Amino acid sequence: MKIHDGEAYYRELCEQIGVALIATDVSLNIRTWNAAAGRMFGAASDRMLGAPAISIIPQDRRIPAQRMFRQAIESGESSELEFQHRDSHGDARELSGTIAPIVSESGARIGASICIRDITRRMHLQAELHESRKMSSLGAMAGAIAHHFNNILGGVVTGIDYANACSDPAVTKRVLEQTSRALIRASVLVNGLLAFAEGTPRADGLSDLTELMNDLADELEPAVEGRNIKFSLNLPAFPIMPVPRTQLYTILRNIAQNAIEAMPNGGSLRIDVSDNESATVIAISDTGCGLDKDTQTRIFEPFWSTKGDGVLGSAATGMGLAIAHGLAQVIGATITVSSEPEKGSNFTVTIPHPTGGETRPSK
Repeated sequence: MKIHDGEAYYRELCEQIGVALIATDVSLNIRTWNAAAGRMFGAASDRMLGAPAISIIPQDRRIPAQRMFRQAIESGESSELEFQHRDSHGDARELSGTIAPIVSESGARIGASICIRDITRRMHLQAELHESRKMSSLGAMAGAIAHHFNNILGGVVTGIDYANACSDPAVTKRVLEQTSRALIRASVLVNGLLAFAEGTPRADGLSDLTELMNDLADELEPAVEGRNIKFSLNLPAFPIMPVPRTQLYTILRNIAQNAIEAMPNGGSLRIDVSDNESATVIAISDTGCGLDKDTQTRIFEPFWSTKGDGVLGSAATGMGLAIAHGLAQVIGATITVSSEPEKGSNFTVTIPHPTGGETRPSK
């Protein structure tokens, strides 16, 4: 089979390839615009040739796109860019582009290219798979939750029956205290499950990160009082940074509670917040008993716990870190753990920026 090498062959190849292919000169003005690009963006090549390539990128993604184009021209780096575009029917399409340098035979970089694919269907399938897995997890947990609530309610009923049969006020007072603790324990469990079941955060459920962290500190300070635990929050000055309040607050609260419970004889609890080009990172460190390798593989399992009575007004349910792990998946975050026995633990929560890499402005 003869391999074609004529200019017409390669021009036809670029025109008929199944992805949008756009090429620019060194000034990042469009010099090539194939048929797939025309269909994707609803504009013919005679209209787009000579236009700035950045004009096809939505406003909220232009800063990282401009940086990626310049990196391709100046240092020869290739980059991935995802962004949303509305088609001719007004429907949102998820697009993924690869930005790469164009190099001449002499080795000089003479422009940049961006190949763009429509990944809307893939994103929808991933969302459906995620929802299916979440519902499967909830189904698997249902039996364990029912058993757990039966234990709580059974203890409450037994205590009340005993108090009714006894005329001793001291016994009645003790039963009421035990009932109160059991109901608080059940309430904490239900609130955590509700936060998990809410699913994808809504826009009206967002809160500023700085406000959220200060609220968490206000809750933790009285929780460590009298326990010989030194608490510190390292929170730099950030611009307003929206985060899913219910989910993230529950994640951090549960991890912090776990850390406090790991220090029955006192110690240090530290929370460090930082931000980089791709994510917000929150590290929660303690100087408690630490975790061995086997324990680290099980700490996110529902109803598995090494703890006794909890703090923050509840008893340990074995659900705190399991709920934190589930919520992290819901909001697209990750939780990593590093720990050694008797040397404390560090839980790191990483929340990717929703724009997928745009540098956040600094104050």
